[in-house]
Amino acid sequence: MGIMLRSHPRLRAFLLLIILSTSQIHTQTAQAEVIIMPIQRAIPTQPITTLEIVAMIKTILNGRVLALKKQSTYTNPDCHHVKFLEDKGEFHMIQIGCFVDNIVKNP
Repeated sequence: MGIMLRSHPRLRAFLLLIILSTSQIHTQTAQAEVIIMPIQRAIPTQPITTLEIVAMIKTILNGRVLALKKQSTYTNPDCHHVKFLEDKGEFHMIQIGCFVDNIVKNP
């Protein structure tokens, strides 16, 4: 004689309550730290290359570059956005050469 859960709604509710109370439900929000770095050109007439960006980040942080995207505009020709994962597991979003102060303001 087995007990059928369909015929016992109170037992089914009790078992659901036990399952929900014993399971550990955690909601964590992961927030990436945004790092803003200035950079100067090695040769003033040449734009900064992606290899220079990767080399600069590797000298500062230990880890790997996940993505690198050039976000250049007329006022910020050397702006790059980098997604970086440290060896410790920390995720960083790095903005290199993106200065708000350089934006040309029209009178």
